[in-house]
Amino acid sequence: MTQRSRFILALSIALVLAACGSSPDGRDRDSALASSGGAAASASTSTEADAQTTAPTVTVAVEVVTPRTVVDWMRLPADLRAARRAALGAQVPGTVVAVHAEVGETLRAGAPVISVDTRALEQQLAEAEAVDRQRARQLERAQALFERQSITQSQLLDAITERDVAAARLAAVRLELEYSRLLAPWSGTVAARHVEVGDFVVRGQAVIDLVELDPLVATAPVPARDVPALRLGMPARLRVDALPGRAFDGVVTRLGAELDAAARTLEIEVEIPPADGLRPGMSGRLELPRRNLDAALVVPRAAVLELEDARALYVVEDQRVVRRRVTLGPRVTLGPGAGDGAVVVESGLAAGDAVVVAGQQTVSAGQRVTVEERAVEPGAGRP
Repeated sequence: MTQRSRFILALSIALVLAACGSSPDGRDRDSALASSGGAAASASTSTEADAQTTAPTVTVAVEVVTPRTVVDWMRLPADLRAARRAALGAQVPGTVVAVHAEVGETLRAGAPVISVDTRALEQQLAEAEAVDRQRARQLERAQALFERQSITQSQLLDAITERDVAAARLAAVRLELEYSRLLAPWSGTVAARHVEVGDFVVRGQAVIDLVELDPLVATAPVPARDVPALRLGMPARLRVDALPGRAFDGVVTRLGAELDAAARTLEIEVEIPPADGLRPGMSGRLELPRRNLDAALVVPRAAVLELEDARALYVVEDQRVVRRRVTLGPRVTLGPGAGDGAVVVESGLAAGDAVVVAGQQTVSAGQRVTVEERAVEPGAGRP
């Protein structure tokens, strides 16, 4: 290497060292960079803290949790039906000459339903009455002859038998004539009509469907685990899908004799007084009290946050929201007409906690909030 080349190389190294700092190993440079980075981080933290402090607060509604006694309800799928239903059939064959009941009409016990043409029966009645009179006279003559020993005892018995047969035939025709006018066996409402005037009906043919609507009956299958809580006369409540927001009180009137072998359920019947809009064939839910829960912590079901792997509640502490993971128990009812929108919290919550019940979707953990406390009715949820 020439002297000039050595000079250029030495000059290049000197310039590089001067650019990196006074120390050849670069320690001064690293210290300068570290100092610059630390200042930037401090500035960023300060900015975030300032932003959190100056961020506007959110107003939320809270309820202070207090222990209370509530009812744990079993909720069962239920079907509503009439207390009784019968398809009334014609009792004698013939042509329908009158229909006395219309669909939706309420009939009293003994009220006429249909009438059948009775002309043929009236002729049979006249014939039977004539035969009955003839056999009665023959029996009187036979008795007189027997007293004079003009006929044998066997002949007298024959005359008695013929008289009895004629009387029975007359009674049968009279009964047929009575049956030509079909009567309601009990008070009820006409659900369907199957004949019109002029139709020819045969014995047993369905004429109308009669239902008893007072009371109505709700039936439901009760799982085996809840059967021990059942008893006759216990209160029950029905909610139907077609009438949201309404509840109908009833009483358990029948318990099945045995559980269904396949489903392991016991069928029960609950009598429900008639109500406006309530009709047989509706479906819904039957609610029965399973047990009373004492000193339970209850929150609105809408306040619960659904996380990926858990459930949580927002609780206000020192004007900031804190997220608490909780374990939920059964759904309960907080007073008449409140529905089943409340739930028992079994763990993760303590008495006196202020739970966010409105606005929880607009806040995040650690955020400052303004509290609007909601009052809870004392004693709500008691059976």
